[in-house]
Amino acid sequence: MSRRSSFGYSSYGTRSYGSGGYNGGQGRSSKIRKAVIAAACVAFAGIAVGVVCAVVAGSRSARTAEGSIEEQSVQSSAEVSEAKQSSVQESPAEELSKEKDVEGYYDGNVFMYDGSGYELFYGTKSAAKNYAAVVSNIKKALGNGVRVYNMVAPGHASVGLPEKYLKEMNDEKEFIDTVYSSYSDEVIPIAVYDAEIKHKGEYTYFRSDINWTALGAYYAYQQFCAKAGLEAVSLDGLSKGNITGFNGMLFAATQTVEDPEGNKELAAMPDTVVYYNMPCIQSCYLLENGDTEEKEVPLIATFAEGRYAYSAFVWGDNPYMRVKTDNKTGRKLCLIKDTYGSALAPFLTANYDEIFIVDPAYYSGNIIEYIQKNKYTDVLVVNSAKNAGIQNRADDIMSIIK
Repeated sequence: MSRRSSFGYSSYGTRSYGSGGYNGGQGRSSKIRKAVIAAACVAFAGIAVGVVCAVVAGSRSARTAEGSIEEQSVQSSAEVSEAKQSSVQESPAEELSKEKDVEGYYDGNVFMYDGSGYELFYGTKSAAKNYAAVVSNIKKALGNGVRVYNMVAPGHASVGLPEKYLKEMNDEKEFIDTVYSSYSDEVIPIAVYDAEIKHKGEYTYFRSDINWTALGAYYAYQQFCAKAGLEAVSLDGLSKGNITGFNGMLFAATQTVEDPEGNKELAAMPDTVVYYNMPCIQSCYLLENGDTEEKEVPLIATFAEGRYAYSAFVWGDNPYMRVKTDNKTGRKLCLIKDTYGSALAPFLTANYDEIFIVDPAYYSGNIIEYIQKNKYTDVLVVNSAKNAGIQNRADDIMSIIK
C-alpha cells in the first residue's frame, strides 16, 4: 500500500520524537518528507526543527536489560524546577485560575507565558467536520459489531493560558465540539476538555513540550472509562518511575543558530516524565520503524532520556505494538493514536485483554481487516485537536482503513 507521511505533532518538528520511536523514519522518501514540511510551513508559518533520535543500539540493549527505572524522588541538577512541578501537581486548580501579572511573549514561534511554552491553535470548523467524517468511516467499515470511540485532546494553550491570550488563536473547544457533533455514524465521543480544565492547577501538561503528562492522560482515561462502562485503575495502587531533565519539542524550537542554548526559562527548569508501571502486562511486541520483524519489549522504554524522554510511553510512535495482559474481560481494544495516545495507552492495559496500538502515519496494513480478523471489540481513536485539524493526519487514517 502506498503510504504518505504526516506532518505530525508539532510545527516544530517531525511527527514524533525521532520521527517515530527510536529508529526514526527509515525508508521514507525524502521527496515526501520535503513536500510535507513545505506544506506545513505554508499552512502554519511554523518552523520545522528536525528531531532526530540517536539512541545507540548498544546503549539501548544495556539499559533495557536493567529493567524499569527505580522509583526516585524528583531531585536532579534541575531540582528547583522539578520540586516546583511536584508541588504544582498537588495545588488546587483555583490557584492557577487567577490571572498572574505576567506578560506573554514569543520566542521564535513558541509562545511563552509564566515559564511555559505553548503552541497556539488554529484549527477550523471545516477541518473539524472533515476529521469527523474520517472517524465515521472507521465505524461504517466495522459495522455494529465493534464499538468506536473518538477522543480529541485539547492542547496546553487552551487549558493553561489566560483568556486575554486565547483571543490570539482559534477556539479549540469549539473545534472539538464541532468534531463531536459532526459524526455521520454512531461514533461515541469522549469529552475530556472539561476534565483537563478542572485539573489545570496540576502538572497535566509539560512546560517544554506539546504533549500532556501521564497525569493529564490519566484524567482523560477516567473520562473514557466512564463512557465505556469500565472501572478506571487507581493511581494509588501503581508504582511509578521518573525520567528527569526532559526538554521537549517546544524547547528545541527555541534553539537556533543564533541562540543554540534555547529559551532560558525552559532551560532553567526541565520537565520530568513520570510513568506508571502496569502490573497486568503479559507481553508486548513492537514493530519499530525501520524494522521488518517485531520484537518483544517492555511496555515502557525506561532508557529514554533527554529531549526524547516522552518516547518512554509505549516506545514513541511506531507502526504498531501488540500488548497482551492477564485480564479476563472479554474485550480487546485497537488504539489508533498520535503522541497524546502514547501516554494514555499504558492505563488502558488495565481494562482489556489485548491492545493493538497503531500509529497511522507509519502503519502500512489494513486496520479494518486486522480488527475483524482478530475479533477486536473496541476501537479508540485519539488525536490532539492540532492533529485533528491537519489534512495529512486525516489522509493517514484513511490510508489504513481502505
